[in-house]
Amino acid sequence: MDIIYNLSLVILMSFFAIIAGIFEDLESDVASTSNPNSQVQLAPQVGNLHKLFNRAVSGEPLLVGTMAVIAGAIAQVLLTLNQHLLVVLVVSTGIATGIQVIFSITSYMGRITSQALYNQPLFMDVLYKHVPTAAAHAFINLFSITVVSYIMVYMLTPSIPLTLPIVSLLLGLSLGSIGSAVGDIHYGAEKLYQHHKYGSGIPVSTNGDITTKEALGSRNSIDVVNFCSKFAGPLTGLCFGIIIFLNFWIFLVFNVSTALIVSCILVIGIMILNYILERKSRSNYGKYEK
Repeated sequence: MDIIYNLSLVILMSFFAIIAGIFEDLESDVASTSNPNSQVQLAPQVGNLHKLFNRAVSGEPLLVGTMAVIAGAIAQVLLTLNQHLLVVLVVSTGIATGIQVIFSITSYMGRITSQALYNQPLFMDVLYKHVPTAAAHAFINLFSITVVSYIMVYMLTPSIPLTLPIVSLLLGLSLGSIGSAVGDIHYGAEKLYQHHKYGSGIPVSTNGDITTKEALGSRNSIDVVNFCSKFAGPLTGLCFGIIIFLNFWIFLVFNVSTALIVSCILVIGIMILNYILERKSRSNYGKYEK
C-alpha cells in the first residue's frame, strides 16, 4: 500500500511539475528573463528600438529560486500557525508573486531608462500589458512549486528530510535551470532572429540585430509568448515533470543500487536519442557546423 500511495503522490507531483515548467518558461518569455535578454539589451545600441519587455538582472535559476524560497518560507510560517492548506498556498504564492511584480517593474524601468542614450523610449503600454501577464504566469508557477514541495515534505512516506523553504529553493533553482537550458533554445535564435537562416548561429556581427516587427505592428513579448506556448513552454514542463517522476519512481520501484544503474542507462539512452534528433534536425532544416 505504501508503494501505491507514494506512486500516486509522485504522479500528482509530476503533474504539478509539468504545470510549473510550462508557466515558468512562458513567464520568462514575457519578461525576456534569461539567455535572449542580452540580445534585447543590445538592440538599441545597434539602432534597433523595440517594445520587448526587458527585465533580467539575474538569470532564471536565481530568480525562480529566490521567489520559490520566499513562497516556501511564508508557507512554512503559515503552516506553523495552523492555517488551512489552501489559504497557505494562495497567500504564500500571492505574496511571492507581488514581490516578483515589483522586481519586474523596477528592473524594466531601470534598464530601459538606462538606454536613453540610444534613444530607446520607455513605453508605458509595455508595462500595462506585460506585467499582469507575467504575474499570472508567475502565480501559477510558484503555486505549483509550493504544492510539489509540500507533498515532498509532508505527504511522502518517508518524507524528504528537509524543510519546506529548502525544498522550494532547490526546486526553483532546478526549474530555472531547465527553463534556461530547454525553453530558451526555442525562443532566442528562432524568435528574435527570424530573418537569419536556421542553424546559422548568432555571429558577433549580428548581436542585437533582432527582428522588431510583427505581422501587425511592433513585436512585443506577448507575441513571443504566443510563439513559445506552442512548443518551448510545454517542452520545459515535460522535461521538469519527467525529471521529478523518474527520480522518485526509480527509487520507489528499485533498491538504491539497482536504481542508480537504471538511472545511468536512462541518461545514456536519452543522450543518444538527443544526438540523433539534433543531427536529423540540422540535416533537414539547416547547416550543421562541425
